[in-house]
Amino acid sequence: MSERTLGSLQVAALLVSASYGIGFLFGSGEMALMHGMAGSIYGVATAVGMLVLALFASRLWRAGLPIWEMFGRAYGQRLQSAVALLSIVWMSGVLAAQIQGGLAVAGLLGLSGPVAYGLVLTLIYIASRLDLRFASGLFAACLVASGLVLVYALVAANGVPIYASAVPAFVQDLSSFKPTRLLALVLAVGILVCTGADYHQFVLAARRPRAATFGCILAGLGLLLIGFLPAAVVLAMDRAGSLHGLADAKQVVPFALAQVAGTFGTGADKLLLGALSAAALGSGAAIVRAMTSALASATPGAHRTSQPVLAAVSIAVGAALAARDQGIVDTMVSVNVIYIASVGVVFAALLRGIVVPVAHAGAIMATGFSVAFATYVAGWTGWLGESADIVSLVSGLGASATMALCCALYANRVPGGGSSVRG
Repeated sequence: MSERTLGSLQVAALLVSASYGIGFLFGSGEMALMHGMAGSIYGVATAVGMLVLALFASRLWRAGLPIWEMFGRAYGQRLQSAVALLSIVWMSGVLAAQIQGGLAVAGLLGLSGPVAYGLVLTLIYIASRLDLRFASGLFAACLVASGLVLVYALVAANGVPIYASAVPAFVQDLSSFKPTRLLALVLAVGILVCTGADYHQFVLAARRPRAATFGCILAGLGLLLIGFLPAAVVLAMDRAGSLHGLADAKQVVPFALAQVAGTFGTGADKLLLGALSAAALGSGAAIVRAMTSALASATPGAHRTSQPVLAAVSIAVGAALAARDQGIVDTMVSVNVIYIASVGVVFAALLRGIVVPVAHAGAIMATGFSVAFATYVAGWTGWLGESADIVSLVSGLGASATMALCCALYANRVPGGGSSVRG
């Protein structure tokens, strides 16, 4: 575990920075074209997840372990490896979103089709093999630059009144979603914040439990403030007639920002698109490294020389999801639900100090994963339409909870087979 030195403001800043990426930025803009201010649902759901995380942040801090190590301590190496592998599921959705973002920018730069696809994947792979200390700083700088241009674009497009009335407009525009899709978005994004190791790491690094809790609260409030910005800019520029010529909804944010940057001088639009490309590639590279690390920890006999192969496997999984050509947010949500359905029930029990027998924990997780994954495959074929994500989440969690109940009933019939409770 890292040193516990972060104050609440530092925890909040890191949580916000972990949330504000290409998926957040491009995905919110894409959804704004279809759902108005309700296109901010990804940012709002993330903020709600942060506020829920605050409710048990102190308990998580006291546990002092990332989620897969919590499973490892309670159930051994096999289930620790299983949770690491399951973490790859949701990370692959995030990687696919970065690939889609890179492709969107490539299209605006004049590249398309297999050439753009191959170039984006190759650059992400190369970046993932480099020392990311400098790259991570560059990535952060590019996102900050795009954020500043975003605020400037809001003012330049006379969008401040739109942003000021964002909350009532958001509530009104929620009706543009089908209820099942809206519920899937909120639950999948919000619950992932509560179960994702990338967010937990900052909670664990807080100086005290109080700092962890208040850091989550501040992050939730901060995300509510910036979460409406992409949609407000898109709506303002759309009303001003500045989005003519847009070929793909995924391109709306880079398209809009490039137009605004073009007013700064010749070549500024290309410079901004380059910065957005770097942001997408840098974020994708960071995710590939995390996926590679998880694969290595979960693969018996993996060693340093196999890292390039594992990185290539990670990129191939992300590329396959990106090729499905869903919306950016929908791509992330569709695999989030598989992870949540798999680990949610056992993780909630661990937070309550309940440790079930190892065989039962494995059965609960396997049941949730099997049902959720089977439903995801059915959704890929188009069989379930827009209801696929919520059906996958509810059926997976329901099956997992049912298995937990069956295991509890069985354990009560077998002497010495029940759960143990740890303080």
